[in-house]
Amino acid sequence: MVAIALASPTSQAVPQEIFSDLIENSQHEIQAFLYNFNKATKDADVDDRRLQSLVTIETGTSAELGEYTYFEADLLTYLHSMEDSHDSLFHPFERNNSYAGFITPKILKATYEQDEYDVAYGIDIVDFGYAELHNSVSNFGRVNSIQPLHTKQLGVPLVRYQKYVEDDTLSYTIMPIDTQSVGPIKSNRWRGTGSGVYPTLPNGTSVVDINTEPRSISTSEIKHLVLYEAVRSGFDYYLFGAAGPSGFSIVRLEGSTYETHQPTAFQVGAGVDTVFGQYKMYADLMYQQTKNDEDQDFFRGTFGGLFKNSDWPKKIGLNEFRLTAEYARDVQVDDQADRADLIYSSSPSRTGKNTFLGRVELEVDDDLLLFSGFTYNQTNSDHSELFGARSKISDSLEFYFVSTFFDGKEFTELGTQRNNDVVELGLRWTF
Repeated sequence: MVAIALASPTSQAVPQEIFSDLIENSQHEIQAFLYNFNKATKDADVDDRRLQSLVTIETGTSAELGEYTYFEADLLTYLHSMEDSHDSLFHPFERNNSYAGFITPKILKATYEQDEYDVAYGIDIVDFGYAELHNSVSNFGRVNSIQPLHTKQLGVPLVRYQKYVEDDTLSYTIMPIDTQSVGPIKSNRWRGTGSGVYPTLPNGTSVVDINTEPRSISTSEIKHLVLYEAVRSGFDYYLFGAAGPSGFSIVRLEGSTYETHQPTAFQVGAGVDTVFGQYKMYADLMYQQTKNDEDQDFFRGTFGGLFKNSDWPKKIGLNEFRLTAEYARDVQVDDQADRADLIYSSSPSRTGKNTFLGRVELEVDDDLLLFSGFTYNQTNSDHSELFGARSKISDSLEFYFVSTFFDGKEFTELGTQRNNDVVELGLRWTF
C-alpha cells in the first residue's frame, strides 16, 4: 500500500507534465483566403457560387515521453465553403473517404532516439527531392487538393528507421496502410470541365466519377522505401529505391466495374543539389517499372535552378530579385500490356511530362514582395499564370493578393480549369 501511495502522485504527474509541454510548445498558423471566380460556370452540376472561402489552421506541438522518446503532432483544420468538400468532422486517416475532414492529423508520431539511429512510428509526411516548383520523384505521401491552388500535404501511417552515418542518413520506411489523397469531386468546381484529363470510358461514363476504394491491408500491399541522403562540401545528393503499390494509378476493368488501381511497381532514383554564389542548381530523376507491364515503364525528372541578386536591385532602391526556372520531363520507355482489362495507363494523370515552370520574385523592401509565375505544358500547349503581392505587416502577419489564369484544350491538365480563373485575397497569421 505504501508503494502504491508513493507511486501514484508520480504516475499522475507524468501525463500532466506531458500535457503541459504540448500546450507550451504549440504553434499555430492560420491561412484564410476569400476568392472569386472571374467567370460564371456553365456546368449545372457544380457549385455555381463565384465567391468562395478557404480557412486552414495548422497546429503543431511536441513533448518528451521519456528519456529517449518524444511525441510530435501537427493537426490541420480545413474549412472550405464549396459544396462536396466535407462530409464529417474528423477523418483521422482518410482511408475510405473522398472528402476533407474539418480536422485531419498531418503528423501524429512518436520517435525513439539514440546517438546513431532513431525509430519513428505513427503518421508522418513522406517527401523528398530538391525541385522548388514541381516534384517528379516523391510519390509516396498523400495530399489534400480540394482547393488545388492551396494543396496541403498529409501524413501516412508508417514505421521509419533512420541510421546516421556522420553527416549522412540512411532510412528504411514501411507504409503498411493505404490512405487516400482527397481532391475535388462531384459538385466541386475545381474538378474541372468534362471528364478531366482522361477520355470517356467505353461505357460512356467518366473516370472522375469512379469510386476509388483503398487497397486491402496485407503484406503484398505494403510500400517499402529506402532513402540515402548525403551532405558533401558544395553539394548534397540522395539515392532511393522503392517497391510496392505505385503512386501512379491506372484505370482497369475488374469484372464489370471500372476502377482506379495502383499496380505493383519498382522505383529507383537520385537527386543532386549544389549552391555556388548567387546560384542554386538541382536535378531529380526516377525510373518506374511495373509488374506484368500493368502500366507503362517510364523515366521522369525535374531539372532547374534558382538565381538571386541584391546588387543591382539596391541601385534602384529595391531589396532583392529572385528567379526560379525548371523543366519537368516524363519519358515512356515501355508500353502498358495489351490486355482487355487494362483501359488507361497512368500517363494522362502524370504531371510534368514536358513542362516549363518559372517564378519571379521582386522584394521591394522588407514589407512588400511582388511575384509572378507560370506553368506551360509544351506538348498540349495548356498553361497557367499567376500574379500577386504579399504585404508583411509583422513577422507573424502577412496579407496576399493573387490572380491566377488557366487556358488549354479539353482533356489537358490545365485546360480542364480554363473556366476557373480566380482572384484571391488572403492572410497568414502565426502565433
